[in-house]
Amino acid sequence: MTRPVTALCNHCGKITDVEYKEQKHPNDIRETYFKCDQCYYHYTCFVTDKKVRKMHKKAAQLRASRQASKLEELQKQINERMSRLKYNLVNFGRADL
Repeated sequence: MTRPVTALCNHCGKITDVEYKEQKHPNDIRETYFKCDQCYYHYTCFVTDKKVRKMHKKAAQLRASRQASKLEELQKQINERMSRLKYNLVNFGRADL
């Protein structure tokens, strides 16, 4: 039996169970998030678009074929794109690039 993931809420300071949820946005953008059990503060974990999901599939293939150097570069691109998507969604309400 696995233990639930918990986090300390930066908003209210209480410990909360993390239950990941997914929300779809326009242009095939998907946001994975959770809310604090106590104050319902919305924490965006990560944001993906069609291109990121395609890159994730490519990364899985590279992992299977043990191509570490290509995988490292691809993972860097994935992280950069996801970071920009999340920044835009959190700060502007839209994740368009």
